[in-house]
Amino acid sequence: MQLRQDNTQRQMQVQKLAPHLIQANALLQCSTLELQQVIEQEQQENPALDLVEEDFTPESSCRLCPGSRIGSCAHCPFSREGHPLSASGTEDGDSGPSLAESQAMLAGGGNDTAEDERRTSQSDMEFGQTSGEEGVGSDFDPLLLAHSQTTLADQLLLHLRATAETPQDTLISEYLVDSLDDRGWLQIDVDEACAVLRVPCSRILQGIERLQACDPPGVGARDLQECLLLQMRHLQEEGDESRCDSVAALLIAEHWTALIQHRQMSLARRLGVPAKRIEAALAFIKKLNPNPAAAFRPPWDHRMNGQSKPIRPDVIIKRSGTGFTVEVLGFENTTLQVNPYYRGLYDAIKTSRTGGEPARDGGVRLSADHQKHVLAYVERANMFLKNLQQRRRTIQKITLALIENQQGFLETGQRSFLRPFTRTRLAKQVEMHESTVSRALLYKYVQLPSQEVVSFDVFFENAVTIKGTIASLVEAEVPGYPLSDQALVDALAERGLTVARRTVVKYREEMRISASYLRRRQ
Repeated sequence: MQLRQDNTQRQMQVQKLAPHLIQANALLQCSTLELQQVIEQEQQENPALDLVEEDFTPESSCRLCPGSRIGSCAHCPFSREGHPLSASGTEDGDSGPSLAESQAMLAGGGNDTAEDERRTSQSDMEFGQTSGEEGVGSDFDPLLLAHSQTTLADQLLLHLRATAETPQDTLISEYLVDSLDDRGWLQIDVDEACAVLRVPCSRILQGIERLQACDPPGVGARDLQECLLLQMRHLQEEGDESRCDSVAALLIAEHWTALIQHRQMSLARRLGVPAKRIEAALAFIKKLNPNPAAAFRPPWDHRMNGQSKPIRPDVIIKRSGTGFTVEVLGFENTTLQVNPYYRGLYDAIKTSRTGGEPARDGGVRLSADHQKHVLAYVERANMFLKNLQQRRRTIQKITLALIENQQGFLETGQRSFLRPFTRTRLAKQVEMHESTVSRALLYKYVQLPSQEVVSFDVFFENAVTIKGTIASLVEAEVPGYPLSDQALVDALAERGLTVARRTVVKYREEMRISASYLRRRQ
């Protein structure tokens, strides 16, 4: 049999997503912050997309910040948002300081204390008046005032930069901190770091030693053994013998292989100690933390898990006189438009292709490449604006359906009023695909009429009823005869709650309820 290669043609149908569907799905999945980043990136890449500045005139521009609107510079002491002593004057007729006076005040000049106090008090009073509904409140985001959370990397860099002797030490420290994983372990190869930073290996090793000397103990370790050794060394340096186990330190440093293989009897014979002493050392080792990054907290924070990050809602549900209204946050579509210059060229090109005059730009006839450039970017801008509007309509339609089904929860704010509801039922109700609904609500937060910001997942927490039933069944069971997971499934089915056995296991573990054989021992 002879084998040979032949070229053949075959016609077949393949289902592919159109570019506008791919972009629409990507925008639908974005949160508010991610959407702002996408819009800014699209503005940089597409010259045909403009961000409209409403009511911007030369008369309304700031004298100290040319090209910006009055009130748009948040840190300027003479802007309307800070101290409203701007070019437009104050409400009582004061024309405000001149440019020379403003510069003198910024430089620390000005000896008229009474005049400064008068202007300061007047500015504070006017700021309180303009920070309402018609003032700065519509543009000012209070979350900008929230202090960012101090991370482990920030704390390490603060210490390492303060103790660095040369700029090269600072560069090495920053590289090492960026190479830490979520556990606080160092995931680099020394030779590779030397090649990247172009420094001797001895300098990299010195940098690793400096990093490992920082808090929390164990940070910068390259494996589990080194992580535990660093923590043991930290306990020994504290000088408290009650908190340190010499046998445990010896096991980690010199008998690591036998230790991880659980050869307790062999270790007892080697060290000449009883087997119970080895078990006590193992119990001490288990108290050490193999994840040093989890033990980090700022030195001024007395609470281990006391910090919370501000959450920016993606949708706001407001109470109105006729019910509830939905506001989808993000860039308003009216502020984005196609550049008028590109729009004019686009219309001229389309007219020329339908038999009209050739498209021209300032009397110069457009080349084929120029026409292709204009058509591509204008159509891309149109598609982007259309997908933004579709994203807003989709999220608004889904939120209105959730409001219709969870009226009790929105009225009271209590989760006990949540009705059993699934994304599948929601998709059928709004006549969308399940993947579209899931993508629209993924990692998004909603502000309730009670001003509480929660995840959209709260509307589908029918598990609350199931968890409560499981807890009540376990609480009422006979101590010597606990209910198994299958028995819990049968008991839930008798109450009209149909769930799978693996779902019962998941809910039981979330509520930290032990398995049946463990509850029997207890």
